[in-house]
Amino acid sequence: MRFLERHEVAEQFAGKRVAIVGSAPSVLDNEPGYIDGHDLVVRVNNYKVNSTATGYRTDVFYSFFGTSIRKTAPELSTDGVKLLMCKCPNAHAIDSAWHRQRNKMNGVDFRYIYRNRRHWWFCDTYIPDLDSFLVKFHLLGDRVPTTGFSAILDILSFAPGEVYLTGFDFFMSGIHNVTDHWRPGRADDPIGHAPRRELMWLCQRRHEYPIKCDGRLEREITAIGANA
Repeated sequence: MRFLERHEVAEQFAGKRVAIVGSAPSVLDNEPGYIDGHDLVVRVNNYKVNSTATGYRTDVFYSFFGTSIRKTAPELSTDGVKLLMCKCPNAHAIDSAWHRQRNKMNGVDFRYIYRNRRHWWFCDTYIPDLDSFLVKFHLLGDRVPTTGFSAILDILSFAPGEVYLTGFDFFMSGIHNVTDHWRPGRADDPIGHAPRRELMWLCQRRHEYPIKCDGRLEREITAIGANA
């Protein structure tokens, strides 16, 4: 395996038709074979591939790679993964008194990920630098992006020909991993995820990029636009 520079990853996405597959229930609405018909298929965290609607190809695995990620290297390799992309830098990224006081440093200091997985990486791997991570953090008003939204931003920055978003409802359904109940983080966490801000960014900026959305997400964006 190799640790890739950003320009090496960008070359793999430039001009390609890319499906980024989230884990909301809407992923089950796809026509059989549609997801797998893209040039590259990106899946995130503890993804499930269990039907022709979800598709079966996984070319790129994008994750924050924390302790809650249950995917094993042999499983990912069997699924066809050729590129690993990390959300978090190998750094103490954010200074947060809230996290220090509660001894929750894994939420701001991501170096534990790379200590835990120092012998785990099995194929080409991209780890962002601190500045790249902070751009996304500041974009959301100093909130840590969800893994799916981070994947969207990174891949859009690589000049793809088209990006198809499916299985994204920004947790409005209360379900993730297709069928699991989603439990949001603590409401008092000052840098916690802000899915609504992510959805609003997509509503406001999607026409600047070659984005296509699945039916449910398209309807939600249209409804937000009508009520704006």
